[in-house]
Amino acid sequence: MVQCGGAHQIMVRIMVLVGNLLKKRVPFLITIIFFAFAIVNINDPDGIIWVFTYIIIGCLPWVKKIDQKLIYFFAILISIIGLFIVFGLLNSVMPIQFDNQMVNLWEYQREGLGLILGALWLVFGKKLIIMDSKI
Repeated sequence: MVQCGGAHQIMVRIMVLVGNLLKKRVPFLITIIFFAFAIVNINDPDGIIWVFTYIIIGCLPWVKKIDQKLIYFFAILISIIGLFIVFGLLNSVMPIQFDNQMVNLWEYQREGLGLILGALWLVFGKKLIIMDSKI
């Protein structure tokens, strides 16, 4: 076994401590990010849809009584809808927005990417929260 110097051992302990603190905070921070997505969409013409969608996506992994299979179903459904939106297949049913383009992405494409991120959060969120409660 290799012996480490005192400074090296202190650095390793600090890194482990920071890692444990981040594990405890990451699920909460991701939920806050989805709440921020909801707040940003309040003034959109279709804002009511996105506000409720992002709040539900942010909160769903925290609900203990929901079966993981149901969450996987919602994640697959949300990712399919997100992909349809990203590729413009649902543009005909989306409300018209005049200030539509920002950062070389159309408004709908950004919302579609948000849904795909939401699907990832639904898949991994419950696991992170369970892992967080064991620490």
